[in-house]
Amino acid sequence: MSSILIIEDEEVILKALKRLLERNNYSVSTAMSIQEALAHQPQSFDLILADLRLPGGEGTDIIPAAGKVPVVIMTSHASVRSAVSAMREGAIDYIAKPFDHDELIMVIERSLLQNRLLALNNSLKQDLRRLLPTEEVINTTCMQSVLSEIGELRDHQRHLFLHGEPGTEKELLARALHHQSDRQDAQMIVADLPGYDSTTAEAALFSNSESLLHSAINGTLVLRHPHYLPEQLQTRLLDCLSSDSIHGESGSRQLNIRTICISNHPLSTLVEEHNFLAPLAELFCDNTYEVPPLREFRNDLPLLAEHYLSYYKVQYGKDKLKFSGTALAAIRAYHWPGNIDELKVAVEKATLTAKSSEVQPLDLGLGVTGDKGSAAARSISLDDYFRYVVLQHQSALSETDLAQTLGISRKALWERRHKMQLLRDSDNPKAK
Repeated sequence: MSSILIIEDEEVILKALKRLLERNNYSVSTAMSIQEALAHQPQSFDLILADLRLPGGEGTDIIPAAGKVPVVIMTSHASVRSAVSAMREGAIDYIAKPFDHDELIMVIERSLLQNRLLALNNSLKQDLRRLLPTEEVINTTCMQSVLSEIGELRDHQRHLFLHGEPGTEKELLARALHHQSDRQDAQMIVADLPGYDSTTAEAALFSNSESLLHSAINGTLVLRHPHYLPEQLQTRLLDCLSSDSIHGESGSRQLNIRTICISNHPLSTLVEEHNFLAPLAELFCDNTYEVPPLREFRNDLPLLAEHYLSYYKVQYGKDKLKFSGTALAAIRAYHWPGNIDELKVAVEKATLTAKSSEVQPLDLGLGVTGDKGSAAARSISLDDYFRYVVLQHQSALSETDLAQTLGISRKALWERRHKMQLLRDSDNPKAK
């Protein structure tokens, strides 16, 4: 049973409203002033129904104290100005006196439903952030470099093309762009085009008021691998995006959407191979951005690995699990051809297979990979990993970069080199 607080200074009206709402199965409390209403702890109700004109103040004065509780304002001044003023101050709705009883019940039910849907939406967003944590990924050097390159997107920059190797979280970047835009309160719709054949793709994109294009109106439409669309549907998509409208049986409707295409291949390659219509590509050609591979940002690797481990160890009940030094060395040395997706899989596998409180290299299921991508199985000892990484990378990396790759200081690198007799030729007396 929903609870409602009525604030009304005319006793006859107050009693009549209380009887009406109680007959409609609401729990009702009453107050004749703002001061009296505050004593009822307004945040504890499901809805507040307040008269606009009250002794010593206005009904809208209760809004700050109500918090997330919706406030409906009653006014005998049935003017647009008073209604707009009440809504501007935070009222969820208003109703003008004298009002029909059925109309009042309808306004109350609509306001309660709207508030429940808002609470449900916020709850689902929190669950999504908990189940699919993204902030750490977006804050990596890799993602921030792309966001910095894109800069502050203006609303007229409506067509974006993101490309990069598989697993570089292009869709996650598209989601970040949506939530940082003026469209964040509208929907972001993802069209997974490889999952459609030509018939279902046409229906999904264009067919009716529940199509993907209709659902994305005023928001963002993400097209995953748009070259999977047949040429005739690319032509139709071009028509919609160029005219910023969609045509149906009931006429045309403005779209006002931002379209983000994500692909494993550069736009120019798709056009050259005749997989993407040149006129459609022209819409995106001025705003194409590459998401770099994870191996170009090795300093992000330990942070990302720790981030995913913190998530999976809670999910699988291994709260004390941590990475060993050899595991972190393996993570730094590996080539990561599958990028962030592969990293997630490796960390989840390690969480499930670790037989002690520390993740070991074999738990990750990785061969240490050189820059050319050739995998070589290695012993799990730290010395073997150190020897492999030094010999594999010292010709291309400075001592500072090599120390960063191993996750140790330059001094520790120098000491271990001497201990293991892995000096560079220029430092080795026997080489002279």
